[in-house]
Order: sequence, then C-alpha cells, then structure tokens
Amino acid sequence: MKISAVIPVYNSGKILSGTYNNIDSELKKITDKYEILFRDDGSKDNSKECLDKLAKKKNVKVFFNGENKGLGYTLRSLFKDAKGEYVIYFDADAYLCFDLTLLQNFVEKMKENDVLIASRYERKNRNIPFYRVYPSRVYNFINKILFGLDIEDIGSGFVIFKKKAIDSINLESDKFDIHVELFAKLKKAGYKIEEIPVNYNHWYGGSFDVFKHGPKTLLNTFKVWYKIRK
Repeated sequence: MKISAVIPVYNSGKILSGTYNNIDSELKKITDKYEILFRDDGSKDNSKECLDKLAKKKNVKVFFNGENKGLGYTLRSLFKDAKGEYVIYFDADAYLCFDLTLLQNFVEKMKENDVLIASRYERKNRNIPFYRVYPSRVYNFINKILFGLDIEDIGSGFVIFKKKAIDSINLESDKFDIHVELFAKLKKAGYKIEEIPVNYNHWYGGSFDVFKHGPKTLLNTFKVWYKIRK
C-alpha cells in the first residue's frame, strides 16, 4: 500500500517545517511506502526557500505554480502528481488543528470507504470562531439542497481519498469551490463518503477569509451545480 500526502502551500513558510515533521512522523507508523507532495501557489513569503530545503528530504516532492492560481488548480495538480493508492489531503496547518495520531485508524477505515472526512463541525468545538461556524452551516445547507450532500464539513483540511475514485471524475474548479465539486461528483459517481467527528483547534493563519472568499465561492458553487445537473 502506497500513500500520497498532498499539501497545498500559500504563505505558509513559518509552519512548513512542522507540517513536514508531523505528517512524516505519522506516515512512518503506517507504511514505508509513502510520498509527501507540496505545491506552492505563488507564495509571497519565504515558502519557496523552506520548500527547497524540504525537497532534499527522502520521499518529498515539491512543485511550484509560479503564480497564484487558486486552491482548486493546486489540488487538481497535486492529485494528478500523486502516485499512491490512497491520497491524503492536508492543509499546511493540519498538524496545528487536527490530532494527526488519528491517521493510522483513519487509513484502516478506508477499507470500508472511498472517502473519509475529518469533520470539525460535528462536535462542539468552542474554539472555532462564530464567523466561521455559522456561514459554514448555511453553506452546507445550500449544498445539501443543491447536491444532496449530507456533509457537515465541506472544507475540511484533512481528507483521505482512494486514488481510483479521484481519477474517475473530472475536476475543473480553480478556487475554493474545489471542495464541493469533489464531493458532489464523487457522490454522483456512487462512491462511499464517511465523515468522522474530530476535535479541532482553530489556527488563525489560514488563507481562507470568509468575507473575502465566501461570496465568490458561493457563486462558483452554483456554477458547479449548473454544470453537474446537465
């Protein structure tokens, strides 16, 4: 069994060393056949210098978009580059937010699933800002109506996929709506998606801004729905 961990990077230089160390440590407990893929999306901090150092590590591959193209473009590229039977999507700050020691148990559960989501919102995590919780609930309700998605955490930064499932669908989104496109198309294709509640610690350094990116993501979500319903 080979595992690919894919990590989009944007202005994450100050945490990338921790990202690598924590993910590498947990993957070693599961298998010696793994790869960690980073792709930088036009960062303006020292992410490139940090990634150049990480590229020298065993099992690490580093890619650069050159300019900012969006999370969707970055993830789609990472999914294509991944060679593992299982693909684990991590946000760069995942080790600060999630208990990554759950990873081994999650991989075991993949024997019964095609997708496994670490859900932030199915437990009462009081440390998640209200301006993230309530818009997320509204957005998830909209996605339930549009796509029939019964998922509480569409934008989770800790998700495991079977590579064959990802390879079987055509992804087009370049921005944050990549999440809903992924799950909507996987559901439509008949894949089994399970969501597992986990404890979560919010980190305030993430790139998604509800007020800046939320309206455009919602608009793009309707565009995804329009394309899928054809």
